[in-house]
Amino acid sequence: MKIKNKILLALLITLLFSGITITSIWYGTSQSLMDTYLKNMSESTMRDAYHAFEYLLTDTSYMATLISTNGKNIIEPISNLNRKELRQNGQWNKEYLENRRSILDYIKGMIGYKYYISGITVAANEDCIFATSAIIQDKETLYREIQKLDQERLETSMVMMDPIHLEGLKYTVSSDYVVPAVRGIVDADGNLAGYVILYFDYGVIDKMFSANLPEGSYFQVVNEQGSLIFSNCGDDTSVFGHTGQGYAYHTFLAENVGWNFHMAIPSHFYISGIRQTALLSGGVISAILLAAGIISGIFISRMTTEITVLSEHMNKVSEGHMDTQYHVISRDEIGQMGHAFNHMVVRIRELMQKISEEERDKRRNEIAFLQAQINPHFISNVLNNAAWMAGIRHADNIVLLLRSLNSLLQNAMHAEEDLIKLSDELDYVDNYLTIMEYSGSYDFYVEKDIEEPTKSLYIPRFILQPIVENAIYHGLPEDLSKQGCIKISAWAKGEHLHISIEDNGAGISLQDAQQILVRNPERRKSFNGIGVPNVNERIRLFFGEEYGLHYESEPGQYTKCIFLLPVVKEVQDGNHKTGIGR
Repeated sequence: MKIKNKILLALLITLLFSGITITSIWYGTSQSLMDTYLKNMSESTMRDAYHAFEYLLTDTSYMATLISTNGKNIIEPISNLNRKELRQNGQWNKEYLENRRSILDYIKGMIGYKYYISGITVAANEDCIFATSAIIQDKETLYREIQKLDQERLETSMVMMDPIHLEGLKYTVSSDYVVPAVRGIVDADGNLAGYVILYFDYGVIDKMFSANLPEGSYFQVVNEQGSLIFSNCGDDTSVFGHTGQGYAYHTFLAENVGWNFHMAIPSHFYISGIRQTALLSGGVISAILLAAGIISGIFISRMTTEITVLSEHMNKVSEGHMDTQYHVISRDEIGQMGHAFNHMVVRIRELMQKISEEERDKRRNEIAFLQAQINPHFISNVLNNAAWMAGIRHADNIVLLLRSLNSLLQNAMHAEEDLIKLSDELDYVDNYLTIMEYSGSYDFYVEKDIEEPTKSLYIPRFILQPIVENAIYHGLPEDLSKQGCIKISAWAKGEHLHISIEDNGAGISLQDAQQILVRNPERRKSFNGIGVPNVNERIRLFFGEEYGLHYESEPGQYTKCIFLLPVVKEVQDGNHKTGIGR
């Protein structure tokens, strides 16, 4: 699949995922907002209905308190009716009639103050119950129902009773029902002496609640005893348990009267407009996502065209057309890739040319090596015979020389391992120094400062002798009055092994010191064919670029070559094939 198609597919999947995610979030948020709004509106509607009725309740409570606390016209007559004898020869006496007239005159004067109060009744006891109208016919039943109420609560507040059916007495009120509100009358001794009963016109309550309800709503008011005070959906108090979906249900407790308000409002009444707005928002979001997809597709198509052109140039390079070059148009990442591609092609051409030159040098060196090759075993046998003959003639100095030369040859013949112990490499250097001492061409002596633990550490083979040879040929003093000195030191510090080969010659400049490590095909090779630059390269090939040689020199004083090697305590068998171990 082409990258263009991959990007378009990724874009399509991203847009699809984003669309699903945004739609889910939008739907969940919209639904949550609608539910919250519906809950708040239903609660507000219920509270509005209650607050409208609460004003009447407060006003009624004030009126009941005003009547029950009137000392001259209510409390004193009620106290007299409860304490004195009221009948004489089976007839009400004068005391009863005077107190009765005082109570009736007062409550009849109060009846016109509130339009929603259908009647007022004052009860001193079961026999003395006085009313402004004929709403209550069974006075004994009324008094018994009042006695069932919380008497302590009646001393300080008003209590609402169950609605009463009027049975044809509708001429005085606007409905067939009234709702009694009872307030206790407390005498001068703090005792409950009687009751004031105010009758709510149920028709006023019906109109008040119904005016605040949306069409299709269910509303009920239930008192503490579970009796219906108001209902627009019948007498079944369980109707709210099966209203079904599409309704917002809410309940509210009016603590001052102990009434529970239950309301179920049709959802569409409030959220139809919100739902339409939410759908419109969803459509706009979908349109934006679609437009974003189209614009992104056009942009990606243009962008991938440049990638296709760059890919074609890469194919040409893979086919061997190294002269190809990409024409950079933009300055973005694709343009940077184009510049990198052009640079890479140039570098490949340069590397190919360099490899070709190195191959030519390698073939030239191999030919020179083959031309100079002789049979080393023949030479070794000849040297052993010469040493035997010198021993017979007691020429001990010649024996030592021949044995040193043979040891050097044996080391070269059996160089099977790349890493050897430092002690073995020092033995090889000693054999070379013996030959150089017997040559008679140089006057020098050797000092060694080798830390004993370092002798068992492993280093690459044939790395010390070329440096020692270079110090003898180029580093010893030219002044015959000063004897030359070659000092070899070795010490370990942390994870590094340091080896120093120092002469006491004339020294060299910084530039000459740097040139020593530069390979020069024309430079004379060392005794074993390994030059100083070769030693430095071998160390880096073994251990990395951070290791190798560096020179220090003080003109007229010394020249010092310092090896930086890792501490290698052991090697695997056949380390020239399998690597090394530290």
